[in-house]
Amino acid sequence: MLTVFARELTAPDPSVNPNMIELCGYICKPPVYRTTPFKREISDILLAVNRAYNKSDYIPCIAWGRNARFVKNIPVGERVSVSGRIQSREYQKKIDELNYETKIAYEVSVCKIGAEGASAEAASALDGQA
Repeated sequence: MLTVFARELTAPDPSVNPNMIELCGYICKPPVYRTTPFKREISDILLAVNRAYNKSDYIPCIAWGRNARFVKNIPVGERVSVSGRIQSREYQKKIDELNYETKIAYEVSVCKIGAEGASAEAASALDGQA
């Protein structure tokens, strides 16, 4: 289940993509960088987004390609801004050599990501060296 807290609701604009989300939060565990069987680069990110009363929401995000390479070097605790879309997808999780389980992931598919601290420059520099 995916729950969204909204501050404001507005009438839809038919010229704007209705599935867009913008978040500012903190990387709360090391990004997981890998390649898919089809050689696409991917990074899984867990973003902690603060809200009132000392609460946080933990939002799973997925970045592809260049964004995946960029985010893999961002340290835990770094403040980032993310824009993308909410998506769900099915995937197969390997249980053992013969068995797989079908699962559904709910996440933000990242279109743009930017680090807001000094380590953003370091992450960018590291990315350029790879």
